[in-house]
Amino acid sequence: MRLKIFLRLPLKKKTNKLGFRFHAVEHCNLNCRGCDNFSPLADPEFVNIEELRRDMMRLSEIFGNNCEYIFISGGEALMHPEILSIMKITRDNFPCCDLYIFSNGILLSKQENEFWQSCHDNHIGIIVSAYPIEIDINTITEKAKSFGVEFRWAWGQNKNERDTFAMRPVNLKGDSNIKLNFAMCERANSCIMLSHGKLFTCSFAPNVHHFNKYFNHNVPITKADYVDIYDDLSADEILKKMSEPIPVCRYCVIDYPLRPMRWGISKRDISEWV
Repeated sequence: MRLKIFLRLPLKKKTNKLGFRFHAVEHCNLNCRGCDNFSPLADPEFVNIEELRRDMMRLSEIFGNNCEYIFISGGEALMHPEILSIMKITRDNFPCCDLYIFSNGILLSKQENEFWQSCHDNHIGIIVSAYPIEIDINTITEKAKSFGVEFRWAWGQNKNERDTFAMRPVNLKGDSNIKLNFAMCERANSCIMLSHGKLFTCSFAPNVHHFNKYFNHNVPITKADYVDIYDDLSADEILKKMSEPIPVCRYCVIDYPLRPMRWGISKRDISEWV
């Protein structure tokens, strides 16, 4: 069955423009069960501002204006005490791309006017996860409107009502078919992540170390699983590598139909991820 699906899938095409996301923080104030960024398992960690500045300058040097979008995410991005600096550094280095903060929305209503003005000045939109949780949506939408800031729900939702998500389990045996998994995975080459000077084709590879540490497992990440942005590679070479399978793909389970998981708060039980 998986082979039949694979034969019907188009090849992962190399994109012509970079589009990526990065974590402002690794941990979260919501901690959803089965989070595919492993945020409930992460120790508190904030992106280093100077490291981020260097990485953004380097990517800007490589790609210039050839960047389609950037998501500032997490964990929960708004937990970073220097979120305004993160916003400005990102926009200064990529003046033409679509730039968004991806948030669960809990802290949005508590943001000062300075935050909303910075969103306006730096042309930064807000995307809020459509989890079925209570947030002060009236304050948020009024602030966004008054400052001329784009606001929308994630995943094509019209409000925060999505309560079921697709689970992509970790395969602890590491015996999945790499090429088949990559071809079937909707995140591969469409969820590119920047982490500590490295670009990864998906969100699993740069974040699975949280899973490893918490549960004392060893899903290995090697140099073949990422691109070091400080290596001597062109933009075209980097984009080509993002469109190719990586060794850690063998530790994912990609089945169709995808396994459903009801949204809830994580108990940090390994069954949420395997």
